[in-house]
Amino acid sequence: MKVGIDLGTTNSALAWIDPDDAEDTSFPPIQVFEIPQMVAAGRVESRRTLPSFVFLDEGQPVGTYAREQGAIVPTRLVHSAKSWLSNSEVDRTAKILPWDAGEGGRVMSPVEVSAKLISTMRDAWDKDGRYGPLAEQDIVLTVPASFDEEARELTVRAAEEAGLAKLTLLEEPAAAFYSWIANNFARSRRLLFDGQVVVVSG
Repeated sequence: MKVGIDLGTTNSALAWIDPDDAEDTSFPPIQVFEIPQMVAAGRVESRRTLPSFVFLDEGQPVGTYAREQGAIVPTRLVHSAKSWLSNSEVDRTAKILPWDAGEGGRVMSPVEVSAKLISTMRDAWDKDGRYGPLAEQDIVLTVPASFDEEARELTVRAAEEAGLAKLTLLEEPAAAFYSWIANNFARSRRLLFDGQVVVVSG
C-alpha cells in the first residue's frame, strides 16, 4: 500500500493507491481517504480534507470544528503551522502558537501542531481498519520546494512523533508533475521526450 499525505497550510489530506487492485499497475487509481472529524458540537462527519486548525481547548479539536470555534475565540486557534515550520526568524520548536495567545494562554510549537494533524489522520486511518496501521504503510509526504533543511527535518520529526517512521518527502512541484503524468499518461507518452521542460499550472 502506498499512502500520500498532504500536510497543508490550510487543509490536509490523505490518499492511497493499492497496486494489487489495479488493472494498470503503472498508474493505479488514487483513492482519497475521507477523514472523520467533528464539524459541530456532538456531530462527526467524514470529509475529504482536514482543515489544518487546532483549537486549544478541552480535547483539542482538530479540523472543521476547530476552525469554527477559532472564529469565536481566535486567541485559542492554531493555524498555518506549516508556514511557521519554514520561518527561520523564530525557534520552530518553541511553543509560540497561537502567536496572539496572550500571557498564560495555551500554546504549542509548530512541530507539535504538525504532529497533532498527522496523528489525527493516522488515528482515523487506523480506526477505519481496512488496510492495517498507517505506520506500516509506505508514506510519501509533500513539502514545499521552499522548505529549508531544518523545515524538512522538523517535518520528519513531526511525522515520527505521530508514529510514522516509513516516510519519504516529496517536493510539491514534483508531486504536481507526477499527478499531471498520471492524469495525462497516454498523451504524455506522445508529447514528452528527454530534456523537455513541462510547466504544470492549475
